[in-house]
Amino acid sequence: MLFRSIIFLFGILFTSILFAQDESHILVEGINSSYDEHSPKLSPDGKTLYFTRSGHPVNIGGVIDRGDIWFSIKTDSGWTSPEHAGNVINHSGLNGVAGFSADGSRMYLLNYFDQDGNGEGTLRNGIAVSEKIGEEWARPEPLRIRYFSNQSPYFGASINVEENTLILSMRSYETEGNEDLYVTFKQGDGEWSQPKNLGNVINTEGEEWSPFLAADNKTLYFTSNFHDAIGGRDIFVAQRLDGSWQDWSVPVNLGEEINTEGAERDYFIPLDGEVAFFSSTQNSEGFGDIFNFPISIAEKAMQEAAVLPEVVTDVSTTNDAPPKESVVVMTFQVLDKRTESPVLAKVLMNYGDRQITINTEELESDNNFFVMSLEEGAKVSVTIEAEGYLKYEETFTTYASAEESDVEKGSAVETFYLTPEEVGTKVKIENVLFKRGSAAFSEPAVATTQLDKIVLMMEENPGMAIRLEGHTDNRGDARLLKELSQERVKTVRGYILSKGISPDRVEFVGFGGENPITDNESAQGREINRRVEFVIIR
Repeated sequence: MLFRSIIFLFGILFTSILFAQDESHILVEGINSSYDEHSPKLSPDGKTLYFTRSGHPVNIGGVIDRGDIWFSIKTDSGWTSPEHAGNVINHSGLNGVAGFSADGSRMYLLNYFDQDGNGEGTLRNGIAVSEKIGEEWARPEPLRIRYFSNQSPYFGASINVEENTLILSMRSYETEGNEDLYVTFKQGDGEWSQPKNLGNVINTEGEEWSPFLAADNKTLYFTSNFHDAIGGRDIFVAQRLDGSWQDWSVPVNLGEEINTEGAERDYFIPLDGEVAFFSSTQNSEGFGDIFNFPISIAEKAMQEAAVLPEVVTDVSTTNDAPPKESVVVMTFQVLDKRTESPVLAKVLMNYGDRQITINTEELESDNNFFVMSLEEGAKVSVTIEAEGYLKYEETFTTYASAEESDVEKGSAVETFYLTPEEVGTKVKIENVLFKRGSAAFSEPAVATTQLDKIVLMMEENPGMAIRLEGHTDNRGDARLLKELSQERVKTVRGYILSKGISPDRVEFVGFGGENPITDNESAQGREINRRVEFVIIR
């Protein structure tokens, strides 16, 4: 009944936006300037408006800065004059707010500055979270997103109110054109799943930017320059139809009351209030300004559902009845790490006193998906064997997701990637990062967690030998860069050997900046080129 109500409200949403609203853009007084303002986010208490302002001389990077976070306080007489949010949550790259926790105590941010022990640091592409301590925001801490990679200078994100689902706008694996929208889910151990492309109903050959996932966790707003657009960039809305996060209604343009011949983006519905926020270049004081627009009946219903969730009480339950276990319905898939195509494999899962075996060859679902109902918080050990692939082992904790549990493909996604057992197979070692100009790990706990997976792989495959290959970007003296890459790869090898792997099974070489996989013209490109890989040599 609830699902049908959501579909009905979605129909009202389209009708309300397209036909019933006559009011035009409402400029947010006191916020805008001759600079570029965009990406508005209102705090959950409705008192503070955060937004990004580009090109202002006060920004960390000065007038060439791509954007810093500013804020304004709501008073009885209107919004206060905007203030720069400071250098704790801002850096010299692109800054923006992706969302908040429901109580406003945590702020999620685009990108982060990774400090090292020498007081220096590196700009990292990704998502970070900052805790509010008193009236100040603490130094942001990065989220660990599995296999995260963004190859675009642009980055956008939206986090849901439950803080367990992120929608990302970036150029990454499986991108249809330029920037695409992806989804990632928080797991029981705090790590986030590998971002999954939302599919070609949402994504196009163009650019899909500035996602906003509404409070119902089904309605997605975003900006595109390729769908049926009125101007340069328009705001669209689509409805998620099942738990796969790849089956969507056809995106609908929000219409001429919002979209113009200019560029509209960053649609945002606060948890309370009568207006949505967005940015537009049409009739603006500068390049882009922040506007309001009256929310529709359906959008108001989504607000109320988030603020006042329905509570159902089972009157037959007594105080003596044992509590019911919370169940998580999860979707799994086994893929080839290189081609991301389905693999025919034998999957063995153990948790508690249960043991389950699945042969993916016997599955009838598309792409060999299989669904399991597991107790929330259960620790599950997985062993996967497939002909022509290295043995795979992993332990994970089941986690609750914002997705519905009553749909065909389950409510959470876990993808297992198998490495082909072939001489010459090359695999990048993710999240093994080093301090600037040093062979020491910048995040030892994260790096050793990744390397432990390689150690386990080699223990499970005793006949295997690998060659570690170290790479840098091309900035600096070529000879010194080559020496640095050799020292870094020695650090990796040293850790693997310390776990009992024989030295004759681990060769190594440092290439410096000789073998880039992308250009070195941007900070993002240089970061991608700084990597450690391993190649199977027997």
